Amino acid sequence: MTLRYDQDRRRIICRWEEPTRIVIDKREGTIKRSRSISVKVSETGKLNSKDSARHSDHPMYRHISNFNSKLNKMNFFPLKHEGYRCSVCGSEHNVNPHFDVSGQNIIWLCRAHQRSSPKIDA
Repeated sequence: MTLRYDQDRRRIICRWEEPTRIVIDKREGTIKRSRSISVKVSETGKLNSKDSARHSDHPMYRHISNFNSKLNKMNFFPLKHEGYRCSVCGSEHNVNPHFDVSGQNIIWLCRAHQRSSPKIDA
């Protein structure tokens, strides 16, 4: 599962894979289906009430809420792009926060490393 804040769209995006059973020509198998939910975040760091109401019963929503509260505790909002470096390569360009669910901490990754970082559960 990956959890990141997209600064361009101002959304927290949660992606995960789940096994899905399929049948093709009477043969059964399973595939990994990619799923995602996203919640819009205001300039002040508040989660959108309509998105929150829609996803509040979803099991992944608690991770989104926890990630948002950690960003608020860091005084990340309104958008603060400077001062953060990618934890893999050290770049300061296009760095976005990602949430490590197992360690409950925030990892900063550039666009080049956000999909292939060894530091997040991809």
